Amino acid sequence: MPNKSPILTPDLIQILKIFLGTALGIVLVFSLFDGYRADNTKKGRSFQVADADRLFFLNLRSIHYDREVRLEAGMEIYRHGKRSESDLVPSFFPSLLLHSKQKEAYLFFELGRAEYPIQIQVSLGDRVIQIPFDLGGNTAHKVLGEQLWPLLQQDASFSLLLRDKELPLWQTESEKEVLKTVLTDYFRLLNQPQP
Repeated sequence: MPNKSPILTPDLIQILKIFLGTALGIVLVFSLFDGYRADNTKKGRSFQVADADRLFFLNLRSIHYDREVRLEAGMEIYRHGKRSESDLVPSFFPSLLLHSKQKEAYLFFELGRAEYPIQIQVSLGDRVIQIPFDLGGNTAHKVLGEQLWPLLQQDASFSLLLRDKELPLWQTESEKEVLKTVLTDYFRLLNQPQP
């Protein structure tokens, strides 16, 4: 009877070590980068709110806001309690919209006693910047908030241009603080750094 050769020869063991080591290394690398998977949902994540950030806002920050529930839209509107409202002068303050089913948050600048389109004129030293704004979608309001944040940090003065009429906007320190607070809370809700 002929002698059977061993199945696991030293050469075969060496080849198995190379292939199994490589396969294990690839699995380990892919498991470390699991959070960077492709998003095939066709849905933008720029308005997504994590549960922890939502709870932080609802438990700690929402006490500074007036809350309005819109059942038909499945949303809650939060307007800062110290925003100024006048029956005569147009107002332009942001509100936070929380969509509970989609777990999203939106920034919405509410224009009172005037109509769109508007322009916000920013005076920064000897420079004058005009920001045109029309009632756009969620992205337009978010972009406006991102544009205003650095200007607020530079202590700019603002005015509202309506049909060639210039009206003061966010003139007092308390009005600017309300604006800063709402923008800070919004970027905190989205877990994004402030621009």
